Order: sequence, then structure tokens, then C-alpha cells
Amino acid sequence: MLDFTKILQIIQKYNSFLITTHLNPDADAIGSELALHDYLRILGKKVSVINADATPYTLEFLDRDRIIETYDNKKHREKINSFDVLFALDFNQLKRIGVMENVFRQSNALKICIDHHEEPENFTEYLFVDISYASTGEIIFDLLKSDNSFQLDLPIAEAIYAAIITDTGSFRFERTSPKTHLTAAELISAGVNPKTIYEKIYDQGSLNRLKLLASALKSINCNSDQSICYMRITLDDLRQNNCGEADLEGFVNYCLSVKGTKIGMLFQELEDTVKVSLRSSGNFPVNKIANQFNGGGHFNAAGIRIKGRNLDEAIEMILSAAQSYLNKEEE
Repeated sequence: MLDFTKILQIIQKYNSFLITTHLNPDADAIGSELALHDYLRILGKKVSVINADATPYTLEFLDRDRIIETYDNKKHREKINSFDVLFALDFNQLKRIGVMENVFRQSNALKICIDHHEEPENFTEYLFVDISYASTGEIIFDLLKSDNSFQLDLPIAEAIYAAIITDTGSFRFERTSPKTHLTAAELISAGVNPKTIYEKIYDQGSLNRLKLLASALKSINCNSDQSICYMRITLDDLRQNNCGEADLEGFVNYCLSVKGTKIGMLFQELEDTVKVSLRSSGNFPVNKIANQFNGGGHFNAAGIRIKGRNLDEAIEMILSAAQSYLNKEEE
């Protein structure tokens, strides 16, 4: 159980705060940032949200006032050095913030990590990590609720609800707990419309994204017993459909819809990297595969970024590692 007393004391003591999150931010990252930002602003604090990557268009509705800035070294390097406190949300290894890593690491500000992933790096003075939580948004909710004077408003409730529904797979992933549902109920009581939030995140994609999904589905392959299922997206696929990395959100889950599949993978070719999204069902720890290649994540959901290999080489390498893990499980 996390004790939020120290964070509340720090918030009370200091005046200026930076909030940031991981590359290619998802709804848990964006929702957590915006909820914490609004809370700090209500308290009269100076606060900025700066991310290495832009907000995906499907999540822009959460950032009504366009608060979130995309990092620019000339504009933001000195600004980041001016904050009293730096919050790292929904990640626990500094490599996960890309071009912001060095300026974050070198800052003399007090650093606080709030996260729910395993194997955190020791880069902050205060580490609030609890892997029993289904989402970082749920941790932020408990943090705000620990302030007895806090009054939940609709923008904060919507931001946290978006964080929770995406990281729980709409309440179907294993870490979804009774408490998760009780939290969601409180958010709905505050005015959140579940249908509206779901539609804006999942049902408002572009026609190009749908065509990209068609390409991904056509690429699906499995190993001999269909225990591993994977899809691939090339740079040409992205360019032909005028899509970016954010448009692939959720694609990998289709791999797990094949009967008998234990591991699903999405291989995405980028300019100088191959991004691998891993998902599993049941008791298979895909984060163990990710850790082998300097990646990370959750038990059933993890990721890897591979440099120095082309798409085919990356596929062969990760498939081989996954098969080895499956073979050990069967022994």
C-alpha cells in the first residue's frame, strides 16, 4: 500500500512542478499527467507538462486547453532546469523518455516517480511504484483522494477514467480488481460518460488507420502450433496509409484472438528501429522476453525497441526467444 503523505508534503512545500511521461504516450500516461496537472493548478502551483512525443490525436480531447507541450531542446532545456520538482509518470526507466533523458537526469530538481511497472531504475529521490495497480491513473486517483480537501471535478475524472479503461483493456485484463471497478464507479458518479470516453478513444480513428489495420491483419502469421501469433507493419505500410506510430495502438491484441495463441506480437518498422509490442494470455510473462532485449513492461503486456536489425531479423530473433520460453514452460 502506497503512503502518499510524503508527496503531499512535497507539493505543499514547493511551488513549481514539471510532469512528463514515456515515449509514444498512451491514455494512461496522458490521463495521469492531466489529472495531476489540474490538481496542482487548483492548489495554485506553477506546473508544466512536457513530453518527448506529441499527444496521439485520439487523446487530444482530454487536453482541452492544449496544456501538453512537445519537447524542443532550445525552448525547454533551460525551462526544465528551473523547476523545483520533476514528476515521472507511467514509466520507471529514463531511457523511456528519449531525447529528454539527459536533461531530466542532470536536473537538480527533486524527482518523483509514480508508476505501476516492474523493475524500476533508481533515478529519483522518491519512488512510488506499485505493480498491483491496474494503471498509473488509479495511483493518481488515490494520491488525490488522500488529500482530504480535494474535490473531484469532471476534467480530472475523465482523464483518470481514460487512463483506467485503456490500461485494463476495458476492465478485462488480469490486474483489474474490485477496487478498480469501485474507482471507476466514483468517476462515473462525478459525471464521466463511459460511452463517450470509449468512443473518442477507440471509435474515432481515421479511415487511413482502418486501412492500416487491414494491412496488419493480412500480415498475421503463426508458428506451427499457433501458440505464437504475430503481425508486421512496414514503413511503406505507414507511409501509404499516411499513418504514424500512434495509429497502431491496440493492433497487437488481434493476435490473441486466434484460438490457442499464448503470445501475440506486433513488429513495427521505424526509421532506425524495430518496435515490438508483446501481449500474452494466462500465466506467460512476456516482460521476461522484453527484458532479454533491454525492453520492459507488465507480465502480460510489454515492449521492445531494437536497433541495428532490420524487420525480418528482429522477427526471427524475438520469435526464437519466445519459442524458447514456451518450450521451457512445457518441460
